[in-house]
Amino acid sequence: MRVDRGLRARLAAAGQEFLAEHVEALEPAKQDVLLPQIEALDLEGIAALRRGEGLAPPPSDPWGTVPYLPASSRGPRTEAAVRGRMELAGGKVAFAMIAGGQASRLRWDGPKGTFPIGPRTQRSLFQVLVEHLARAARDFGAVPPLAVTTSPTTDAAIRAFFELNDCFGFDRSVLSFVCQSSLPAFDADGRLVLAAPDRLFLSPDGHGGAIQSLEAKGTLKAWEQQGIATVCTLQVDNPLLKVVDPDFIGRIWTEGTPIATKVVLKETPGQRLGIVVRRNGRPAVVEYTEAPLDRAAARDATGALVYGLGSIAAHAFRLDFLRRALSTGLPLHAARKEIPCVDASGQESRVAGVKYERFLFDVFPHARDLTVVEVAQDREYAPVKSAEGDESPETSRRALEAEYRRWYREAGREPPEGVLELSPLDALGPEDLRTSNARDGR
Repeated sequence: MRVDRGLRARLAAAGQEFLAEHVEALEPAKQDVLLPQIEALDLEGIAALRRGEGLAPPPSDPWGTVPYLPASSRGPRTEAAVRGRMELAGGKVAFAMIAGGQASRLRWDGPKGTFPIGPRTQRSLFQVLVEHLARAARDFGAVPPLAVTTSPTTDAAIRAFFELNDCFGFDRSVLSFVCQSSLPAFDADGRLVLAAPDRLFLSPDGHGGAIQSLEAKGTLKAWEQQGIATVCTLQVDNPLLKVVDPDFIGRIWTEGTPIATKVVLKETPGQRLGIVVRRNGRPAVVEYTEAPLDRAAARDATGALVYGLGSIAAHAFRLDFLRRALSTGLPLHAARKEIPCVDASGQESRVAGVKYERFLFDVFPHARDLTVVEVAQDREYAPVKSAEGDESPETSRRALEAEYRRWYREAGREPPEGVLELSPLDALGPEDLRTSNARDGR
């Protein structure tokens, strides 16, 4: 099969003429698979990316520090917690779970949310997080709507997983799935990467793209029409997160800011967390891969990092603000990464290349101010990102079990022996373990 002359010319203009030659060298069955993918590409947009157009500017401008609420100032009896419970009971809070990524670094064959993380029961990441929302429906008498963002490569598998598990007991009437867009990746020579001889490498367009898809597909508008006022966003890979946090939700109302965001205090500049700062007088987050090393490592007289507020990607937004901010679009960020691919001979390989993503925190500068809420890292941040080492299943399960044991001790009870696990349906903290109704976690 010869590639159409017009398509070949467009590929050449975008610096991708090698794809025409590659297609023509394939057997007919694989040509039929790959050619529609190539025809669907925005080749003009790809050419613009190669020229560096439409990218977020580097964070080289001066930074300012941002005040934060220490973890010790929060609790169930604050004015913010009372307001948060009112919002939840009034059915005015919705949740968006960003879950479109594959678990390639985890060496898991499936969407990341299907990964088994429970220390004893092997509950999936999806189950742990969704059970928080099922518990909220019971506690507050209103079921908070949930949108799970997927990607073209994970959408079918995620929907099937929820069906197989009866949606983990969550009310299907307020559950939706929204597929975000994907973007191609480039190798060091600016050529598009192939994931297989008959498949382009595509990856989800970031957490910003995930939430942008909620606006594009009408989910945010529908929530607004239903009376939703607050949207909480979370990543699927952090099972230790306190998902339904009344004090946190209430802060955007009691503090009068359109955004609240959770942070941990970074101890080392190399910790892979975006940094909450102020840029040009506006709140912002600098992605750790883009932060100048000397600035990220700067310390004050006490030895603490000057820019040490590490974002854990858990945010609460006023819905009206979020929709306005998204309407202007989100820029792309380039990240240099090793990308799994096939070489010219069809052999599996990895190349140094560039992937592109949109970041949700690029809506932050649309606000004059935000509320930064500190959480203790060992109590709310134990992500599952890699198969081994830091941020692995081992470290996450260890943190989960340590938190459960802490709840028992704070409740004045001896933790059960053996591997310990508690479902959010049974306990969300020591107060639940002070009653005889809570299960013992074994």
